[in-house]
Amino acid sequence: MGVLLLMLGCAKHVSWDVQPRPSYELPGLEVSVVAGERPCKRVADDLAKTLSARPGVVVKPDAPVRLLVQDCEQEIDTIVELEQNFPGIVYGTNVFQERRRYDMRGWANAVLIVDSPAAPTVRLAGGSERRVRGPWISDGELDMPRVFTLQQAVRRDLATDLADQLAPLPATIRRTLYPDPEPGTSRQLHNLAVDAEREGELDEALRLAKEAYAANPTASGMDYIEALQDHAAAVGYALRP
Repeated sequence: MGVLLLMLGCAKHVSWDVQPRPSYELPGLEVSVVAGERPCKRVADDLAKTLSARPGVVVKPDAPVRLLVQDCEQEIDTIVELEQNFPGIVYGTNVFQERRRYDMRGWANAVLIVDSPAAPTVRLAGGSERRVRGPWISDGELDMPRVFTLQQAVRRDLATDLADQLAPLPATIRRTLYPDPEPGTSRQLHNLAVDAEREGELDEALRLAKEAYAANPTASGMDYIEALQDHAAAVGYALRP
């Protein structure tokens, strides 16, 4: 185990940014955000703020690309769990030990309609979910977070999900490199795969990663192959079969 940890400690890490492909490519980066119904107003406001912070996106009321937020749903479910233990009888009296905790789940959904004179109307579905579970306590009141605070967080997450479908932020790719690997070994092939991936040659990277795995089939090698496939899917690159 000590040798393995030492070898892992010698490895170095590299990282770089890639631009994920949006679910829908906007015909223009000047957009207006409108609530299609009253329950959607806060979601639309959060979406406008989120998009305004995305590089190149301008939110203004008279923009030709119109984003209509509608069919908004939001719910907060709270469950109080109760657990009792019966350790035995003390001085002729049944003794019960009781403890409690809370489990809060918040979710939100919405539909975003993209309307533009330059392209067909498109419907995108967004959703978010958060779950907060407190510790077990035996005495006192449950210190549950405010429902309003959880509602705000879930709504912001929903706005982020919708914004990511239109104008995703750059994503950081992180990979491991092995120092001075022996020629022809699995580690050298892995390093070559990472080099190819950094250059955007994803087919070549996948080929080398598969060769590295064949030379030394490990869980980390398979993890890298899957990570490469996820990278290609995120940026809209069609890998060769």
